[in-house]
Amino acid sequence: MKRAVVTGMMVLAGCAVVGWAADGMAQTRLVVKSARAGTSYYALAIGTSKALMTVPGVEASVEESLGSVANVKEARTRSNYLFTSTSDLIARALKKEKPFDDGGYERIRALWAFPGVVMHWVVRQDSGVKTIRDLEGKRFIPGGIGTATERLTKLVFQVYGLEGKVDLPAVDLKEGVDAVTNRRAVGFTTGSPFPTPMVMELVATTPIRLLDIGDAEYKKLAEIDPTYSPTLIPADTYKGVSADVKTVASPVVMYATEDLPADLAYKLTKAFWENRKLVAEAHATGKGLDITGVRYGVAKVHPGAQRYYKEVGVEIPASMR
Repeated sequence: MKRAVVTGMMVLAGCAVVGWAADGMAQTRLVVKSARAGTSYYALAIGTSKALMTVPGVEASVEESLGSVANVKEARTRSNYLFTSTSDLIARALKKEKPFDDGGYERIRALWAFPGVVMHWVVRQDSGVKTIRDLEGKRFIPGGIGTATERLTKLVFQVYGLEGKVDLPAVDLKEGVDAVTNRRAVGFTTGSPFPTPMVMELVATTPIRLLDIGDAEYKKLAEIDPTYSPTLIPADTYKGVSADVKTVASPVVMYATEDLPADLAYKLTKAFWENRKLVAEAHATGKGLDITGVRYGVAKVHPGAQRYYKEVGVEIPASMR
């Protein structure tokens, strides 16, 4: 009797990961976690789930995320779990730096790259704020709570000498557009490929300005965290912003954990790239997918994914194998 109970428990435990379809085919259930609903990364996650479900027996559901920090933290304990993060957070997790000093992140493995996070510093045009330094003493929403954007915003304030000198309310980024529209804040930061839906929504009713990050400040930022790179938001990407805007970007990669079976990781990676049109259909930024971008993922590339990249001639750095 005891043996029967133990066997039953083992079967139930297995079914938490593998279910059974109506036709009797074993079905693997995956969770894809990226960002908050309504963002470009959430849309990309939906497109990704559709691409992954072209693999027979795979069911992929998208979970809304509280941000990249939460995504990474969940990787310590979850299985059949795919998630996005900026590479700077993965680097911190592997070094056991706060907020990842609890350890256990060595199990993270890279799969493929998404278009990178581009930092948008958005302010009302009538706020009188023309530079990041002008934010001193102002109320400004620093990205979503617990996101990579929040961390980067605070780093940039640090290099500008504005640490503790800007009113940074601890609110969800969803409140950003409403707060700026109703003058409860002069602006907000958001990290997303451009054009980002949040900023497009705002410019439909409120004239805005995008703030530049200066060259000298970028150099100081790179000394603190070299994972960020300089980039431009082209003129006329957004209504009323008629000049190029200097900012920074961070690579974004889809990760899994080492317990994902190698054969499954291979099939998922192959399905993603062979069905990338489904990702581009979910959001226009998916057209910018770069198969070589996985090299910016910091963590080791999953062996199953490595197999696919070898087949298509994409070289993986020795440090990531």
